[in-house]
Amino acid sequence: MNKHLLTKLMALTFVGLFQTTEAATINLQFPNGQNIYSAAKNSIFDANIYVNDVNDLAGFDFDLTYNSSNLSAQLLTSGNIFGDDTESFASTITPGVGATLGRIHFAESTLSATGLNITTPTLLGTVKFKALNISQGNFLSITADAVSPSQLLFLSDGSGPATGVTGGTVHITAAPVPLPASALLFAPGLLAVFGMKKNKARKSVA
Repeated sequence: MNKHLLTKLMALTFVGLFQTTEAATINLQFPNGQNIYSAAKNSIFDANIYVNDVNDLAGFDFDLTYNSSNLSAQLLTSGNIFGDDTESFASTITPGVGATLGRIHFAESTLSATGLNITTPTLLGTVKFKALNISQGNFLSITADAVSPSQLLFLSDGSGPATGVTGGTVHITAAPVPLPASALLFAPGLLAVFGMKKNKARKSVA
């Protein structure tokens, strides 16, 4: 075999191995910057979806599932990662019924011939949730859309890179009990009584 040809083949093999081990990532983060979050009952909070470590990103298509007995998805907002070249698909929120999980389908692609090179965590979109019931361990999972191929992310040639996914967990706690309006008047009243007693004490000394 030609020595130069063998060298090229070895180089291509090395590049191929390097590319397959450099997996893209999708992860979920809450307002605390983590993927575990405690929310008070009836509160509203954001779940941010980030992508990182992918070259030539041309699109994405995945589902975010959640426990609809304890969480209510209110709104899905795009991070507009592809700017003016964005082509949006039927991104939808489908609440679950009974034991069925709620489902958020989120899909976009670029109209450009080339994809994006993502080297830092970049926002794909934000889902606004409402906490419904006091509960522990409500898991939000990001999976490939059942209708599309198994890839979550797509390159401009139509292939999909290996993708690591991190979901999130929400613990719902009791809502803080608001103080009644009368309690707000208690402190000034107490100070007034204390002040009157102090004035009387001064007069009696004088």
